[in-house]
Amino acid sequence: MKNLIVTALCLLALSACDKPAEEKKPEDKNAPSTTNASATAATAATPAPAAPVTIADGDLSTPADFEETAEKAITAKTYKADLAALEADVAKE
Repeated sequence: MKNLIVTALCLLALSACDKPAEEKKPEDKNAPSTTNASATAATAATPAPAAPVTIADGDLSTPADFEETAEKAITAKTYKADLAALEADVAKE
């Protein structure tokens, strides 16, 4: 009898966990209507492919770029205050 009750409860729990049907998204008023799809498909502009972006190695920042400045700015006396400021900045994000 206990097995039957446990099985029934498990089935009930599983049915409650089923993913609900997809919710209908609100329609975009600016989107073309689907009733005249052939006309809108003919008039829709095809976006041009984006040109590749090149970045020079000198434009990239790495931790090594800030190491010398940090070694000069952070001392044994100021590291606790600097660490607290960094933690506060990270907590904001």
